[in-house]
Formats: sequence, structure tokens, C-alpha cells
Amino acid sequence: MRYLMFVIMLFAFAANLAAQEEETLFKGDFEKGGFGGPVVKFTSIKNQGAIMVGGRGGWIINHSLALGGGGYGVVTEVDAPAGVLPLEGPLDIEFGYIGFEVEYIIHPKSLLHFSIYTLAGGGATNFVKDVGPVTESNEQAGETDFLFVLEPAVNAELNITTWFRLNAGVSYRLTSGVNQVGLDESDFSGMTATLTFKFGKF
Repeated sequence: MRYLMFVIMLFAFAANLAAQEEETLFKGDFEKGGFGGPVVKFTSIKNQGAIMVGGRGGWIINHSLALGGGGYGVVTEVDAPAGVLPLEGPLDIEFGYIGFEVEYIIHPKSLLHFSIYTLAGGGATNFVKDVGPVTESNEQAGETDFLFVLEPAVNAELNITTWFRLNAGVSYRLTSGVNQVGLDESDFSGMTATLTFKFGKF
């Protein structure tokens, strides 16, 4: 009899647990999408205007939260300080970075809306030989230096079509761990204007 009562109580307890609402991060069914596209950044490296190009992509949850990554690199000439490496002659600075990106999109179905974005990742910089304004050199001089990058941003986004978004924003790039001779964190940190072309399912 005691065993039967124990079994009945066990089933009653299990039924009570089954009746409780399951706690989850996202309640109910959620919609999924994704995007990818090219990015152009207008920034400053070593107090010189520079253009960076790259791309980013991500997974979109409920039209509002994008999780993904991106990578960007300088495509314009940035002069290195004179004499940073002995006997090397004029040098240019190369710089690029990649990272994990999170973007929260506010009122994504509105024609014009806004988002808050952050990148966290790593970058690398090195010197290459400067052979003139026309021909770009790929010959590296000295060692590659690796650094940490954190870049928060605010963006405005325009819904061009159901599959294309034009995103423009302003960010501040923070760097740390720069050990390259003749350079420091302030040479790679600073304001950036960004233009992103997003293609995908939003």
C-alpha cells in the first residue's frame, strides 16, 4: 500500500512539473533570417585619412538581433614614421582586423530605423616597403604585430527593398596591445564612418 501511494505521488509530482511553462530565452516560435554584404569604412590611421573595405554577415533572430562577424582592411596608402626600421627606406602601414559582431535593430520594419552595434576581435599591423604612389608593395618589412579591437557603433538603416538594406553609421574603434615600433594604440583608435550594403532575408 505504501508503495502504491509512493507511485501515485510520484506521478502527481511529474504531472505538476509537466504542466509548468518551460522557461526559454526566446518564447514561442521565432523567425530567422540572414544577411551579408560589402562594407566601406572612412577612418584615420596614424593621423592620416584612410579607407578600409571588407564585408560582414550574420544570422538575424526575430528581425531584431543580428549575430555574425566581419573583416576589414586598409586599402589606401598610410605612411609610416620615418626611420622606424633601420636601412629600410620609406614604409607604409598595413592594418586589418576581424571580429564577432552583435547588432540590435530598433523597429526593423520601419522604412528608416536605427541599430546599435559592437565588434570585438583582433587585428594585425605591419610595415611594407613604399615604392611610390602608383605601385603598391607587398614586401613586408619587420614583424607583424597583433592587437585587440573593440568597436561600438550607432547606425541608421534604410529599407531599400525586402532583400536590400543600406546602413550608414558612426563608430569609435578602440585598440590595445600595440607593440609595433614607432606606433601605439592612439594611431589605430578613433572615429570611423561606415557604409554597409546588406543583402539577405530580413
